[in-house]
This record gives sequence, structure tokens and C-alpha cells, in this order.
Amino acid sequence: MSDKKKFQEKANALFEKYPEADKIFISENGQCFFEEKAAKDYHELRGFESEPEVFFREGFEDEDDSDLQAALHNSELARKVLEGIIEDVAAVCDLDRDYEPANADTDETVTAVISLREKYAEKDRLLTEANAELEELSNVAAENENLKQQLEAANKQLEALNKTTIPKNRKDASQTDRTKA
Repeated sequence: MSDKKKFQEKANALFEKYPEADKIFISENGQCFFEEKAAKDYHELRGFESEPEVFFREGFEDEDDSDLQAALHNSELARKVLEGIIEDVAAVCDLDRDYEPANADTDETVTAVISLREKYAEKDRLLTEANAELEELSNVAAENENLKQQLEAANKQLEALNKTTIPKNRKDASQTDRTKA
């Protein structure tokens, strides 16, 4: 039986024993590895000329992963950009901190959040002013109520005074000196 067939049988036996493994590397002397780096290191240590042979579980094949690597690299770059945007958004959302105004290089999401924060700040300012005016009006209303009570008390006193008869001095016109008039 050729080495290739023996190695394939060995790989199939390992696939049965280790169902999570989909790829096995076998060196020239039949040593098996699940990791490519370990197999290559072993080959280098032993001084083997060829690369370890790779065997795949049935239904699995080695893929040209250059597209996958490019996609992974692009997704990593995109993730870093998104992390930066998230940090910028978090900084703008922190009302206890100042933020950098938007410029031509500012991400549109961050620009939208800055716009929302500015609208929030304006509404908060208007609300604070309205609360101050409301408090002032509340004080005026209380003052008006106090003045109304004072006025009612004064009216009652005036009515009481009007009810008490104070004799009025009536002078008879015949008793007056005409020259003084």
C-alpha cells in the first residue's frame, strides 16, 4: 500500500475520532497534526524536504482564501472606522464635555448627532427660560393674591367705617356770614 493511501486511512481514522477536525497534516514519517504551523515546524526540525501532506474531511476542501483574507482585512478596516465613529458619537452625546464642531471631514452620523445635540441644547435653553418665566409668573400670581386679600380687607374696613355714623356738621345757610362766602 502506498504512503498516500496509508496516510489517507490514518487521516480518516482521525476524522472519525475527532469530529471537530476538518483538516489533518501528515509528515513524511506519518506524524499527524491538526495545525499547519505545528506540522511545518516539525518538518523543519526533522529536516524533511517536502511539505506535510494535507488531508480533508469528506465534503471539505482547502479554499483559496485570498478573497477571504481581503474581505477580512476590509472588514477590520471598516470596524476600526466604525469604532472611531462610535467614539465620536459618544463624545458628542456626553453633555458634560465640549465637542468639536462638524467640518467637511466629519462623518455624516456624527454630524447628525451634533445637530441633535445643538437642537437639544436650544430646547433645554428655551425650557430653562420658560421655567424662569413660569416661576416669575407664579411669584406674580402669589403677589396678586396677596394684594387682592389686602384690598378686600381694606374694602371691609372702609365699609365698616361707612356704617358707623359720623355726625356731619351741617351749617344752616342763614347762619353763615355772607361776606366770607
